[in-house]
Amino acid sequence: MVVSLPADLRIGAVSYLNTKPLIHALDANAVMRDVPADLAGKFYDGDLDVALLPIQEVLRAGGGRLVGDVAIACRGEVFSVFVAVRGELADCREVYLDPSSRSSSALLRVLLAEFYADSHTIVEEGDVPGDAARLLIGDPAIRFRQKQEAGWSYHDLGALWEKHTGLPFVFAVWALAENAGEVGPALRQAKKSGMAARGEIASRESDPLFALRYLTEYIHYDLGADEKEAISLFETLARRHGVLPAGEPAQITWC
Repeated sequence: MVVSLPADLRIGAVSYLNTKPLIHALDANAVMRDVPADLAGKFYDGDLDVALLPIQEVLRAGGGRLVGDVAIACRGEVFSVFVAVRGELADCREVYLDPSSRSSSALLRVLLAEFYADSHTIVEEGDVPGDAARLLIGDPAIRFRQKQEAGWSYHDLGALWEKHTGLPFVFAVWALAENAGEVGPALRQAKKSGMAARGEIASRESDPLFALRYLTEYIHYDLGADEKEAISLFETLARRHGVLPAGEPAQITWC
């Protein structure tokens, strides 16, 4: 089933496995794939009408029109967003960031500042030393973790956020430009269709059994009251610790 959207609508989405159920029912030729960090720039520069954006970038931009009941989120462990450490997170002093991530990098900064006394140095550039602690996200994180190299421990950011807040975490949402029209219902229908097709989606991956488990157990696609509360709390903490600039709360319109 292909969900119909205006033919001239410019759509951008994250190029990871966790996105596939949200775009499975969309015309593949109409969706531009990119890493999370680059989608926001293209959306706010006016090059995209609809984009699956990191929540941190939406909040930084002051809010906007977002599609309700659709997200890339987790309720506890997410598996594909973690700090890999030779030991314990509390004992390492430097953490290297994944440059393709913004929400995950912001979440890590918030967690460290709020719950670990900000005792870590965040390194944003340069080559990552072989044994250094590093933030990994998405498909590269999955591949790294599945190697199961001896001596690494994986500190899952979704699990850490739930441990300290009791809430899910929202990594990305559909954002709509003013000229995008009322496409929220169509994107919700695309999500419904994609959720039903997760078995089919997983069957095309190199490890179908893991892919199905990942898409059904680790990634959640709903955005309800708890997810909205989590977005609000994340914004409050991010502004408190300078991860987002100080100012009034973002103004979000759910479409």
